[in-house]
Amino acid sequence: MADLSTNSTGLSPVLIALRTCFIVFLGLLIVAGNILSISVTRRVTNLADSTKVLMTTLAAYDLLVGLLSLLNSVASGLNQWPYGDIGCTIASYCENTILCMSMYSIICLNVDRYIAITKPYKFPVWCTKRRVIVLVVSLSVLSLLSSGANPLVFGVHAQYFPGPAMCFFDSNSNEVNIIGLLLIDTIPTLVMTGLYYPIIRISRQHELRENRNQNEGNNIAREHKALKTFLVVTLTFCACYTPFATLRIMEGFTGWTTPDWLGFLTVCLLYSNSAFNVFIYCLFNQAYRQTAKKIITERLPCLKRSTVGPVNI
Repeated sequence: MADLSTNSTGLSPVLIALRTCFIVFLGLLIVAGNILSISVTRRVTNLADSTKVLMTTLAAYDLLVGLLSLLNSVASGLNQWPYGDIGCTIASYCENTILCMSMYSIICLNVDRYIAITKPYKFPVWCTKRRVIVLVVSLSVLSLLSSGANPLVFGVHAQYFPGPAMCFFDSNSNEVNIIGLLLIDTIPTLVMTGLYYPIIRISRQHELRENRNQNEGNNIAREHKALKTFLVVTLTFCACYTPFATLRIMEGFTGWTTPDWLGFLTVCLLYSNSAFNVFIYCLFNQAYRQTAKKIITERLPCLKRSTVGPVNI
C-alpha cells in the first residue's frame, strides 16, 4: 500500500507555481526531445539496425519519464498527490522499471559498440535486428519483475515525496538502496569503463593502419565517434543518478530526512537525464545533427531560410 501520510509542503503559492512551471517545462522538453530522437534514429542511414533498436528503446523509456513528469506537475500544482494509492503504486513501479531499462539499454549500446569494433566481421551476424528486439523485450520483462520484487521480497512501499511532488519506493530498505546503487550505477559504470580502454586502443590501432582504403577508414572513424557518444551517454546517466541514490542510502542508514528542496533538485537532475541524450547525439554525430535539423525545419516551416533574393529599387 502506498504511503500518502505526508501530502503537502509548506511552500508559498509563488514557489509552488515556479516548481510546477519548471516540472511542466522539463516534461515537455523530455517528450519533444525523445520524439525527435526516435524520428531521427529511424531516418539516419549510418547506424546499424541493432544500434537503432537500442537507441529507440532508450528514447522510448525516456519519453515515459517525460509523461510521468507531466503527471507529477498536476501533483505539484495541487501540492498533494491526486491519484490515490493505486496511482502512487503504479507511478513507483513505472519509475523503477524505467531506471532499470535505461541502464540496460545503455549497457547494450556499449556492448553493441564493443562487438562492432572488436569483432567487425561477426557483428552483422551476432547483432541482428531480430535478436536485439528479443533482448529488449526480455530485459523489459526482467525490469518489470524486479520492480515487483521490491515490495514482495524487501517490504518496500510506494511513497509520495512532497518536495519533488512524485511517488517512488521508500528508502526504508538498506538492501534495496545498496542493490540499486550497485546494479544501476556502480557496477555497470566500472565494467564499461574497464571495457573502454581496450576498445579505444583497438580503435586507434585501426585508424593508424596504412593499408586501409578510404571507405574502411570512414567506417572506423564513424565507429570511434559512436563509441565516444555512448561513453558520454553512460557517464551522464551515472552523474544524474548518483546523487539520488546516495541520498536514499543516507536516509536508509541514518534515518535522516532529506530536505524538500534537496529532494527536488536530485529528482530534477535524475529526470533531466532523459532530455540530455538527444543533445549528446547531435553534438557528436554530424549525420544525426543534420537529420534532426531537417526534421525540425519540415515540422516548423517558419524556421526555413527565405529563398527570396533582395529587391532592387
